[in-house]
Amino acid sequence: MPELINIYLWLFFAHLVTDFPLQGDFLANMKARSIFILLVHSGIWTGGICYVLVYFGLFSYWKLIFLLVGHAVADRLKDRYSPEEKKLTASLYIDQLWHAFQLLAVMF
Repeated sequence: MPELINIYLWLFFAHLVTDFPLQGDFLANMKARSIFILLVHSGIWTGGICYVLVYFGLFSYWKLIFLLVGHAVADRLKDRYSPEEKKLTASLYIDQLWHAFQLLAVMF
């Protein structure tokens, strides 16, 4: 059990780094307007998560696809249903819960 907690903490740390600081202002502002930019952001996030999965010997290509597509869809929906002037909305919390679930799902 402690090993699973350790793996999840590393995945969550990778999530925090790649979903927030590595996103930057340009990606944060443009991903709602461009599918390409959204996929770039999702790819950066997926790469960070997959790096941790490889380290722990848990990587699989279905996980890569699940993470990439799931992240892109969640962010697209969040951007579509969040008012521009309100950044901390229910959509953001739902988006983050989805990403936390994705991390749990790829541990197994």
